[in-house]
Amino acid sequence: MSNAPVLLEIGAVAYAHQAEVDEVKQRMGIRHNYFDCWIYGFLENKNFKVEEAVAKLRRRADFEREQLATYNVTDWMMENMRKGIIQIIGNDKVGRVTFYVCSARDKPLASRREESRLNFDMFVTYGTRLRPESKRCQIAMLINQDKASMIRNLDMTLQADIALRIAKFYPGCVDKIYVCRMGRMLSTLAKPIFSRLPGIVSDRIIIMSDNDIRHGKLLELYDADVLPVELGGKNDCDHQENYDRFATNIRNYFEQLKTAVQRGEGVKEWELNNLLRAGYIEELSRMDALKRSIIDPSPSLRDQLLTGVYEPAECSLPGMEGTVMALSVTSCSPPRNVFDIDDDANLITCGTDSMEMDGPRSLSRVKRNTSPIMRVPAHNLFTDYINQFTTIESFFRLSLTEMHERQWLQIVQWELQERDALLHEASLIQGDRLLAGLPSSILLVAKGFLWLCLMVSSFFFLLGTCFIALLGVISLVNILFATFAQPYYVFLYGVAFLVVASQFGIFCSRGFDVARHTFQGRVVEAFRAFGMKALVPHLVIFVGCTFAYFILFCVMAARYDVLTGLQYSLAYGWIVAVCLIFVYHFVFAFGLRTLSKRSYAQGSRKNTAEATLYLFLEVEMDDENMEQRCPPGEVMLLTVVGVLSVAMGVAFVAGGGFFFFGGAIVAQAVLLLLCTVFLIARGVGTSSNITICGVFYASVFWMDTLFTIPQNGWTNHWGNSVLAVLFIMLFFVTTGIVTVYGRWKGAVRRWLFRLSWLLLLLHLAGSLVTLTVFDYRFGLFVLALAVHLLLCIVRTNESSNTYGVFTICACFTLVLLACCILGYTAANEVYEGSVSDVLLPNYATRFASAISRGVMSANLAEPPTGRSSIAGVASVRVQINSSYVKPPLCLTQFSPTVDVVGIALFAKLGLNKDVAGQDADLSRWFPSFKRVPVPEGGDSTFMHLDAFREETAAVNTTIITARPGRNLIPLIESMLMWIDTYALSFLSFFMPAPYVDRLLPYLSFVQRMVPSQWDTSVDKITSIMHALLKDLRGDHESVIVVGHGPVGSWAAVIGLRAQQSTHSVVFSGPPVVFSKLGLNLSAEVLSRRMLSVQTIQSFFSSWYLRTASMQLIPCSLGGVICDRMDTTINELRLLCSE
Repeated sequence: MSNAPVLLEIGAVAYAHQAEVDEVKQRMGIRHNYFDCWIYGFLENKNFKVEEAVAKLRRRADFEREQLATYNVTDWMMENMRKGIIQIIGNDKVGRVTFYVCSARDKPLASRREESRLNFDMFVTYGTRLRPESKRCQIAMLINQDKASMIRNLDMTLQADIALRIAKFYPGCVDKIYVCRMGRMLSTLAKPIFSRLPGIVSDRIIIMSDNDIRHGKLLELYDADVLPVELGGKNDCDHQENYDRFATNIRNYFEQLKTAVQRGEGVKEWELNNLLRAGYIEELSRMDALKRSIIDPSPSLRDQLLTGVYEPAECSLPGMEGTVMALSVTSCSPPRNVFDIDDDANLITCGTDSMEMDGPRSLSRVKRNTSPIMRVPAHNLFTDYINQFTTIESFFRLSLTEMHERQWLQIVQWELQERDALLHEASLIQGDRLLAGLPSSILLVAKGFLWLCLMVSSFFFLLGTCFIALLGVISLVNILFATFAQPYYVFLYGVAFLVVASQFGIFCSRGFDVARHTFQGRVVEAFRAFGMKALVPHLVIFVGCTFAYFILFCVMAARYDVLTGLQYSLAYGWIVAVCLIFVYHFVFAFGLRTLSKRSYAQGSRKNTAEATLYLFLEVEMDDENMEQRCPPGEVMLLTVVGVLSVAMGVAFVAGGGFFFFGGAIVAQAVLLLLCTVFLIARGVGTSSNITICGVFYASVFWMDTLFTIPQNGWTNHWGNSVLAVLFIMLFFVTTGIVTVYGRWKGAVRRWLFRLSWLLLLLHLAGSLVTLTVFDYRFGLFVLALAVHLLLCIVRTNESSNTYGVFTICACFTLVLLACCILGYTAANEVYEGSVSDVLLPNYATRFASAISRGVMSANLAEPPTGRSSIAGVASVRVQINSSYVKPPLCLTQFSPTVDVVGIALFAKLGLNKDVAGQDADLSRWFPSFKRVPVPEGGDSTFMHLDAFREETAAVNTTIITARPGRNLIPLIESMLMWIDTYALSFLSFFMPAPYVDRLLPYLSFVQRMVPSQWDTSVDKITSIMHALLKDLRGDHESVIVVGHGPVGSWAAVIGLRAQQSTHSVVFSGPPVVFSKLGLNLSAEVLSRRMLSVQTIQSFFSSWYLRTASMQLIPCSLGGVICDRMDTTINELRLLCSE
């Protein structure tokens, strides 16, 4: 018997997975190779994951024992089989058993649907049985749809149920399904159903048109003697005796099978035992039988082995017969422990059984053969020599045969390796093929240039992905805070948040795919649609872009400088990369065949296809995932993170500090990410999305509670909104857990699934429609993203990858946490009580003592008088030297009694929330200033204003100070005004400064489309500012708005918008980019009307964004410490001291 692997019956591709098949057999305790093709189908269905394939095989064994063994062949089944609806007509050209199906003869009944499904199990089990000539366990179905009616002959529910049953219990068994002569109306109805089927079934359905049949496409697959006459062959198989014989064979086979399964045998084990008993399969290989014949040279065994190998002529030499000669021959026979043929045989054979179990029996036989001569009959010496020579010849012949088979298998393995290498090279950019005509001296340089182009393109794609992630994160943070703007907005903008987050997760995934493929030198998936010509456009784009970037760098470097040239080339590089990724992302949703190869084991396309069938057809749901429980480690981790989030959130709501608030946000984000990753990775099936949506609503509910209850309490419908989110969250979480992990079967599980899915879809669709009605601009935007997202889910498999999902989740959590930290840091600057006793207590007297020096300094610019004095000259020389070493910032005068240190003290004074302490500090630092009454903005505003006024004969000065409001939550939400600026500052090196100003409005485009509480606060503060400034106009009025940090920057912007004569001073605030804030000011005007004082190591100052109004002062104490107003005042005092 040949030792060729059984998997080669399927093909060389299947044989490439022999190692996985062997591992499955080891797990299942199978010690032969007759089930290799059967096992391969289960492995292929599970993407060659051994653990999942073993679990599916065990579920198949349970199906045989619990369901198949209980079937009975009813009279209706026999009558149905005798109609000729289905019969076996032979094998195709590759050896698959072919079932011929005539759909026009079928009259399906809904009441007989269960019997039809059981009958199909019998057909497939019979067709995929082990046969003497083949062990591939595969069938092909030839379906004739001629004259079939869509109403009378088609039961789409039964067809879908059978397809799901094939994927569930017979994976890989139905290898091809040829659908012939299908009418247009039937084709229109059937094709959407086919596309919804699992990939292991739908990918194997081939529709043969009448034109294909006329051109002989079926004759390429079948011999004419096998193909029916109706389909262009010569097989006249439509006879009643064929139908009766087929029905009888099915009944007899299944009755025997049922008896064997009830005895405890498996289906394949029973089929194998039948072949063994019939003698179609040898238990021992010929080499094993030969070794046993040498050890136990009994005539019967030896003659049986040597039959057909060598037939020696019976002859005897005279004088050679006798006891002496026989004794000499027998005594020269080596004993078992000396002549061990098993070692030599193992050197040149494979797959032989061990002789260890037969050792004692073989040793006894050797002893019997070497016993005294009186126990051995006399032999002819010549005959013995002939027999020994024949045995040795047979041994070497079999050894050479096995060596030939092993070498042939090795050649097959080499062919598979070479084929894989060729496929891998086809996807790689090989300079040897493209540059074959170049001299060897230039070839290395050209290949290096190609490698450099790929590295440059990969870097730009990665950089473009970072900008895409930045855009998505800024949009998500704005949408999240929009859910807290009004009660019940959490439903409208919560759906928008889900759609936008999914969309940008897929968008980033496409960017990482392109960057990774380019870095590895592989052809990008988007170009595979061009086939073998994909390499040309791939290299043309990358090489052309690299040349363009280099030319741009040279031009800009020559015009400006090297750094500017580098920034321009980097900017255009990532902009082009973003455009290419966007095109790829848009096209990817349409599911091109070369872009979205289906996966049998996982993917959104599989889950969505099955969900569609379960929703609209009465098909049996797949219960493969019912036994897949989360491992204890995953459950423990999710439980710990969830309890930590709840505990920290409760502590914050109960009056805890900021640490609990930040910890609750991070823990909830981690919980949502882990739950999503675990569910997707484990592939719990079509119901996993319900659980993910439930966890998402749990996260939204908890964030809504943390952001609204501490600020608004339970008044004005806020409490009702939180309770509504709580109930919906509990419903979806409970429904998801019950549907996914409940042990429901049949109609109960199907209706639970439908109820949860339909309610979820209705809720999402209703929220989206309501959002479009209330906010049509943003609603239409989200609707367009939802349509594209739906295409990605329906038409593609794994539309997102781990890199994209993790990037969006991690960056969103970091940005949200940054908003919280910025708001908390700004709130920490607020204090109460008087500080003038310890902080520059002599500031007012210091300024009065410097008046004379101020006059002398002023007189330095006047024409010299006739006064001549050494002391005067010396004092003037000292004053000149002193003036030159001071920075221009120290010479700035805001009023007759306020310089830059004084304006910093006003910023400190504005941070005092204690009115009595504020008045005490005001009277000590600025005795000439008086408080001006300011209307209250309420607790909902993130900013509080104070005003102070000094009236002199020369000028009246009004200084308006700003400080954070009383409530932390509005302050955190107000950080949205600057978070895009901070985030972009880390990437602003990769573009010129003008591009930063132009990019910021587009980066925050969602901010102008969604409502926000801080926007309402800005309107209130603006009205207060206008009320203060309405009477302060004229040449003798000077208005200065001063503040600290992000709140101070926004106060400065409000002041600049309110009145043209208003000036603003900000300490340690974010840079004011007028293109983003809508200020109709030029850079020159902004530099005259605004002063921004930053310490060099400021935490609030972005590291690269600089404006003309910014002045830097030294500080070496660290970012957060340098940002404090006390530190800024001390640094200014030291810098401007005499």
